[in-house]
Amino acid sequence: MALQIVVVAVVAAAALFAVLAPRLRSHRLRARFGPEYDRAVLAHDGDVRAAEHDLTDRVALRRRVKTVPVEAADRDRYLAELRGLQALFVEDPRQSAVRTARLLDSLLTDLGYPGEDRPELLSVDHATRVPAYRDARRTLDDPGADSEELRRSVIAARDLVVALLHDEQTGVPVRH
Repeated sequence: MALQIVVVAVVAAAALFAVLAPRLRSHRLRARFGPEYDRAVLAHDGDVRAAEHDLTDRVALRRRVKTVPVEAADRDRYLAELRGLQALFVEDPRQSAVRTARLLDSLLTDLGYPGEDRPELLSVDHATRVPAYRDARRTLDDPGADSEELRRSVIAARDLVVALLHDEQTGVPVRH
């Protein structure tokens, strides 16, 4: 009788785990990736399992990519250049946006993020910033972008540069 109770309890626990584990994984991924979770689901035509597999692969890839710290002098140089580009925006919004994007790309290269996987890798530690980053990249490819669109792209790039430099200084990713 006691053995039957143990077997029933184990089977019930296994069934409960089978039901709750995917929900827990979904909850963790949704919390970690925020808007990128929904974007991944849309990219996989609503297939949540495929989207979650993609997001889990991103985390694994990010663990394999070893970033390198930025020296204090380089950090100061990036921040000074960023301030100059913000001032340039008043005179030449397009040039400011293009140069800000180059600055961000330079920082990402210096940190060790491979170019082909940057948005996906960034989404692991900076999920809420990646949609703005993607929009900023699209804006820069649009020769007809107006000043407001360019302003938003410069702000998105600036915020990501500052977050990345903060991560490098503290060693702790800021999940935004």
